[in-house]
Amino acid sequence: MEVTKSLCPAFSSDVLIRKLRRVADISDDDAAALGGLTIQEKDVPANREIALEGDRPTNSFVVLDGVACSYKHTGAGKRQITSFFVAGDLPDLHGIHLAVMDCSFSSMTPGRLGLIRHSVLRSIC
Repeated sequence: MEVTKSLCPAFSSDVLIRKLRRVADISDDDAAALGGLTIQEKDVPANREIALEGDRPTNSFVVLDGVACSYKHTGAGKRQITSFFVAGDLPDLHGIHLAVMDCSFSSMTPGRLGLIRHSVLRSIC
């Protein structure tokens, strides 16, 4: 995946903030902290691996547009989708606390992702 541009934080973080406000009561201070995040955008085609089980990522990602999924491989080698993610979802946030990823992520449709460095996320937690 190629980074398309570094965004003004307001645009990418707005997708995340709107999603969070639909499901939780977040304070204005929390929204401001999220709004100040530096987020790198990436365009992804359909069926592109985003992160693989066993990877040691330094970023988490927010789905800005499109549909992504998490999956694991069964003993028979088939892919078993465990979750679907849409705009505003932060699918791999748990990776901030893992030495290696415990599942894989892939795009299901063409879309756009926002990458957020783990060090930045830790600074607001």
